[in-house]
Amino acid sequence: MRVKYYANRTLLYTTVLLVSILIAIPFVIMLSYSFRASHDIFSLEIGLFPKKPTLAAYKNALFNYRFGGQGFARWSLNSLLTCGLATFFAIFSAAMTGYAISRFRFTGKKVLWFLIALTQTIPWIIILIPYYITISRMGLANNLYILGMTYMAVFLPTSAWLFVGFFNNIPYEMEEAAKIDGCSPWGIFFRIIIPLSVTSISAIALVAFVTGWGDFLFASVFLKKASLWTLPLGLTSFRGEHQIQWSEIMAMSAIVTVPIVILFIYLQKYLVDLMAGGVKQ
Repeated sequence: MRVKYYANRTLLYTTVLLVSILIAIPFVIMLSYSFRASHDIFSLEIGLFPKKPTLAAYKNALFNYRFGGQGFARWSLNSLLTCGLATFFAIFSAAMTGYAISRFRFTGKKVLWFLIALTQTIPWIIILIPYYITISRMGLANNLYILGMTYMAVFLPTSAWLFVGFFNNIPYEMEEAAKIDGCSPWGIFFRIIIPLSVTSISAIALVAFVTGWGDFLFASVFLKKASLWTLPLGLTSFRGEHQIQWSEIMAMSAIVTVPIVILFIYLQKYLVDLMAGGVKQ
């Protein structure tokens, strides 16, 4: 039995290690190529680590590159404002929605929960064409505010679904004690539930933020002016008609990706707990 146990554990850890390596390889290659000069990328002397590492690609992507008079700073600001504000309002609304579903009885509760769960099975692209036609007819295309509102509408159901699972795990006795002390439902929510949920709120906000941060599809359809582009659209501008600036693409991709990966690693425990809670519900 012990031999079988150790054999199973060895197989499990080996599988996890192999999968981790396969997932990490693209990131390692991205970082490696971001520290190379453009002519080194097409050199026949291919290696995982650059022989002459340089920050030229980062410097060019951050400070020198311009497309339509705009560059990394402008596109970063557009992405941060659009995704940041959408995430804030979506999380605030989703927290109240999730708390109401978790704690209160009201007409249409099951229908609301069913609709929220149903949205998890519907991909974004299904609504893209009719949604764009409607927005265009209203004269609201090429607008960062509309893109932000779109992100908020997409973030809200998923975030509410995660919040329900988390709030279900908070002991109800704490709220009953607060009610005895005369605390109102709003007081319980803001003084007890929210402080207890700070870490989980951060994890859910990260999930929502990353969804918009990496979106190319909706942004490419709605935004045509370079001054309104977000970072994913800015990345595509390095691919010219006659030349592709691979080093700059990799450098900009690293700048966009690495901070998000670090946050995911830090919050992974809470993300797993949230997903488990949502499934239990």
